[in-house]
Amino acid sequence: MKLKHLFLITAVAFSFAACDDDNDIKKDDNLSSSGKILFSTTVTNPDGSSGSGYLQSVSTFEGGVNYTNANAIPLGFGSYPCVCKSGNIYVFPDYMGGTELKLRRFILNDDSQLELKGAMALPANSSAAIVVEASTEKAYVCCQSLDLIIVFNPQTMTEISRIDVSNLRNDGVSAYPGAMYIRDGVLYVALEQFNAQWMPAETSIEFALYNVADDTFIKKIRNTTLGICAPTRPIDNLSIFEDENGDLYFNCVGSFGYIPGLNAGIGRFKKGSTEVDESYCIDLSKTKVEGLPCNYLNCIMMCRYVGNGKMYAYGFATGLDPNNTNSYIARTGIAVLVDLYDKTVKVIDGLPRSNGHGVAMGLFGNKMVYGSANDEYNGFATVDLTTGEVENKIVTVEGFPSFFYSFK
Repeated sequence: MKLKHLFLITAVAFSFAACDDDNDIKKDDNLSSSGKILFSTTVTNPDGSSGSGYLQSVSTFEGGVNYTNANAIPLGFGSYPCVCKSGNIYVFPDYMGGTELKLRRFILNDDSQLELKGAMALPANSSAAIVVEASTEKAYVCCQSLDLIIVFNPQTMTEISRIDVSNLRNDGVSAYPGAMYIRDGVLYVALEQFNAQWMPAETSIEFALYNVADDTFIKKIRNTTLGICAPTRPIDNLSIFEDENGDLYFNCVGSFGYIPGLNAGIGRFKKGSTEVDESYCIDLSKTKVEGLPCNYLNCIMMCRYVGNGKMYAYGFATGLDPNNTNSYIARTGIAVLVDLYDKTVKVIDGLPRSNGHGVAMGLFGNKMVYGSANDEYNGFATVDLTTGEVENKIVTVEGFPSFFYSFK
């Protein structure tokens, strides 16, 4: 198994969405694919470990319509776009290095269409993912396979400098910078510390901290007491987030359930502190999930915080499809609601299980949108944040729904 793919996908299927022809959205239809909603899809090759990605903006997200990829722009396989508060939309090359090695910046123009504003060359074999903006003229992008962070100007899409994190490696592993977050003028960089099999080698939580003002190194954080490891999912920028109290939470993927003892879970930094909070931990190997047939999740692959301690997520558990020997098509993803304050996890009833590509999530008004690649359809469903009401198959798509963002 190519273990490097494990944090990109836990399972893959080769399938396409299907629905009535008169619902297909094509270039000449009245309902155009320009709007304030972004989503991406992944179309895999038969082997399941490669393929193509597509990103598009649409104007509606209801009524059971089907979106093809006719109006989409190319997106690197195995990567998610990053949408910043500025409105900048960053698109990465193929995570495994098979496409043009450029970081591209888009905006939605006055016609609500994706408009390319610039591109910056990236080093070869960089596995680029995650952008955080410090200002209108300064941002950071991780080149994960190279243990490198590039500082660049978003307006001109030109490189300013580089931060080499290779000296922060532990013995026998790569530091591997994951998701990043800026709080109180400090850049928090998750360090995965992966070995040659793209797995953590020990139970540790590690971060590197830098001063945003001048990019000087502040310190390396290391915690081995909480029993979880591999902080953040390296391609999900929202796997580290701040709540309304100023506490900074991070989702640890552990070994994705493959190595006993190298566990996934959730940790945090308290407001005003730059040390991991040793009084707080949700260890998924010890947290029973209400409504889950196999009791425990192996990891959380996607999460979205909505406030008041509530985090919607896609949890994955191999026990949900134990007889399926093909991990590329197993339906092992399930929608859950995590209460970060009470440290509880429960299944959201009514949403179908998905494979590892169909994990799109995002807020749409007062609803959480879940992408799904299930036995019936490839598309999107919603959960009302107030009532808990579930609506399935609101939109179907071509390929697996991997990313969702609404500007509304």
